[in-house]
Amino acid sequence: MVPFPRLSLGASPGPATLVATSAYGRTLIEARGQAAVLPWLTEAGADGVEIRRELLPAGFTDFVALGRDCAAQGLTVVYSAADLLWDGTHPATGLDARLREAVALGAAAVKVSLGHYAGADEAAWTALRTRLAAAPPLLVENDQTPEGGTPEPLAACLEDAAAAGCPLAMTFDIGNWHWTGSDPLAAARRLGRFVRYLHCKGVAHDADRPRARVPDDAELAAWEALLAHFPADLPRAIEYPLEAPDPVALTAEQLSRLRRL
Repeated sequence: MVPFPRLSLGASPGPATLVATSAYGRTLIEARGQAAVLPWLTEAGADGVEIRRELLPAGFTDFVALGRDCAAQGLTVVYSAADLLWDGTHPATGLDARLREAVALGAAAVKVSLGHYAGADEAAWTALRTRLAAAPPLLVENDQTPEGGTPEPLAACLEDAAAAGCPLAMTFDIGNWHWTGSDPLAAARRLGRFVRYLHCKGVAHDADRPRARVPDDAELAAWEALLAHFPADLPRAIEYPLEAPDPVALTAEQLSRLRRL
């Protein structure tokens, strides 16, 4: 299993912490662009940024310039795309484009969803391994769907990848398990050895519908049990709302909370 690359450490001690640009809200990002919030992250002491493909303008192509903007702020990049990795027994067709975009960004890793994994033969795994050879590490995230957000299909894919010698790892999204009715601790026990990146979000339930929120102290305490099943000093990212009159202060406060985990 290939490890997640070492992230450059910021001024604060503790594990590397990143912020997903989506934390500042779709309205602000679509109006100002993802590059506009990068100085906030630097001022708040983040080690990196998660660039979200779904928040890029339609037809966006200048990934090199966006990557330079991130580098100028001293931020390591993780590239997040909602694309699916698998379409049945074969990798989905959009994967190559996402990998090229990640390379242009200078991303340390690229994150996608599992999709519909129905098993794959040796030829499919060999082809995927070849495609990943010149790309940033690929991380499969548990999303909010039954096929890609429950432990069984994720475990099947990751175990098959390990057996095939394919460098595939996992983004463990703490909050998304609530959307699929899965137990996060049970998922951590089963999948922890594959996890290389942690998505953090608190979850509230409104009329039995989950929504992301700033985690409360009880949620943070519960996350300690999850971390026992993951590699030490796991890079982690904020993926919950940071919309506030002073976004830099709120971001700095939340980064500090995550570093203390």
